[in-house]
Amino acid sequence: MAKITGIDVSEWQASIDWAAVKSQIDFVILREGYRKAADKYFFRNVEGCKNNQVPIHGVYHFLYALNNQDVIAEAESCLANIEKAGLPKTIYVWADFEYDTVSNAAKKGVNLGPNECNLFTQTFCDFFKKRGYNTGIYTNGDYYTNWYRQDVLNKYPLWLADYTGEPDYPCLYQQYTRSGRIAGIQGNVDMNYYYGEKEETNVAEDLWSKTAELMAAESGYLEKASESNLDSKTGNAGYGNYTKYARDVNAWGQPGCQGQPWCAVYQFWICVKIFGLSRALEIMGGGFYNCNSIKNHAKSKRTWHSEPKLGALVIFRNGAHIGRVTKVTSTQIYTNEGNTSKGGLNNVEANGGCVADKVYTRNYSGIDGYVWIDYIVTSGSSETPTKDFLCEGDQGEAVRVYQKNLISIGYDCGKNGADGDFGPATKEATQEFQGDYGLVQDGNAGPATQAKLDAEIKKIGQTQKGFARFVGEVQNTCVVHEAAKKASPAIMGYPKLSKGNLVDVLGRYGYQSGWYKVCVADEHIGYVWADSVKPVDAESYKDNLTEQGFVRFVGEVQKTCVVHLKPKKASDAITGWPKLVKGNRVDILGRDGYEDNWYKVCVADQYIGYAWADSIKRV
Repeated sequence: MAKITGIDVSEWQASIDWAAVKSQIDFVILREGYRKAADKYFFRNVEGCKNNQVPIHGVYHFLYALNNQDVIAEAESCLANIEKAGLPKTIYVWADFEYDTVSNAAKKGVNLGPNECNLFTQTFCDFFKKRGYNTGIYTNGDYYTNWYRQDVLNKYPLWLADYTGEPDYPCLYQQYTRSGRIAGIQGNVDMNYYYGEKEETNVAEDLWSKTAELMAAESGYLEKASESNLDSKTGNAGYGNYTKYARDVNAWGQPGCQGQPWCAVYQFWICVKIFGLSRALEIMGGGFYNCNSIKNHAKSKRTWHSEPKLGALVIFRNGAHIGRVTKVTSTQIYTNEGNTSKGGLNNVEANGGCVADKVYTRNYSGIDGYVWIDYIVTSGSSETPTKDFLCEGDQGEAVRVYQKNLISIGYDCGKNGADGDFGPATKEATQEFQGDYGLVQDGNAGPATQAKLDAEIKKIGQTQKGFARFVGEVQNTCVVHEAAKKASPAIMGYPKLSKGNLVDVLGRYGYQSGWYKVCVADEHIGYVWADSVKPVDAESYKDNLTEQGFVRFVGEVQKTCVVHLKPKKASDAITGWPKLVKGNRVDILGRDGYEDNWYKVCVADQYIGYAWADSIKRV
């Protein structure tokens, strides 16, 4: 086994001169954050390491959870920061539960002991393990002996804080001192030994370096006036949109679209050269020659993001053009693009004549978003390494869980239910589910289908008891908060909504129920001011909220009246539309309260409350 030396750092080291540090260490572990907050220097440290080729072996997250649900929220925040930083899945993500975790909880009246220590650590590590990351436990001798169970310690690699010579327990990493000194870092720094094989976490072995080399080789290629000299970099230059890329894509049995704009075909050509045909189609979809088709495919695969990442595809101006990100800084992105011209800063040339390297500011309004790509695959393989879907004929636990989830949201998998056998009934249920949610109806439970099913299960679990979930359209720009309060911070991952965005509305909360609980992009849970969102399908919304057995009708207000939260005079008025005046029309959804003297009303296709029945007359 190798024994190499590295450091772990956090905001306590403040600004680090990574150029000076580089020659003194073999690796670094960075603190990603704590609670649901990123370490103040995390992104700066990632950028410094990348720019100076300092290998990042992993990140650690300091747990401040009070319960297991907090752990999941912290893990989701940690994952969002890792993805935003563009770190590969080869890194280790370390769970850090220690003395401050316990003392912080005690200050809030919560007693944490060994049971919570083991539970929280397992929950955090399993979260990342299921998502393909390396993961492990950071701890010391006291916690190893007196807190952790051996079955938990046996499940994950160990990063052990042991400052007395050789490690007392088997570990992958040993933090051997907290008093190290490194040129380029002010004050003390933690020093570590790594006992594994050096190449295990050497991210230089991934496919990104090959991609960068290939794009550099293609830079300067000029499109041709005709189909001659296609392999020459500069020969037969013209504006006929003829390229070797379209020729090769046609030869692979795909639409190369020779003679047509070729920015997307060039990016597909790159993907095939690096990953192989099937993986390239998985990344960009069968409509890879159209930028909006690529965007929609990425959204269905949950690879569409608003933040850049090294190697991501970037789409411009409502699907007019596409490139690939070659470098990310705090203020700019650098790209490699086909069918463009060199130009200056923020210059999108959607029908130029060459392959060129470009640069844009990160806040440039012409950027639609990014398709993130994972460049880490099984060594030596250019195709997707494992079967990532369930289909007719498959059997086992994975099928049983999939069937159970389908059944839980109302789909029939046959008389045997969740029996672990993917038969015709399960295929039919899958096709029905795919049709209902706008997916390709192939009857196979692929990544997009399973992701959508997981999202539906998540939303059901998050829906307020008794609330009729609906799809809402955002009416004006609004922040998505962590809690139903204006003072609450914005959520990670998708902190702001724009007019026209669609969200799933899962409940009403906060003061006078003035906030909607929403799920954004099938993933991010938060709260928005209810006035900012309106149901997309108002009729279905009202149908869902109509009391069973009641025949809904339209009523006209006879005199000014308050719309209450509950069918009681002492109840507060609703937010949004608290008062009705003579002549207003409302939908009547039921009768409630003492002697059924109150109407349940829907005002303006949106606001639900109760009004005194004598104040309203059927139209």
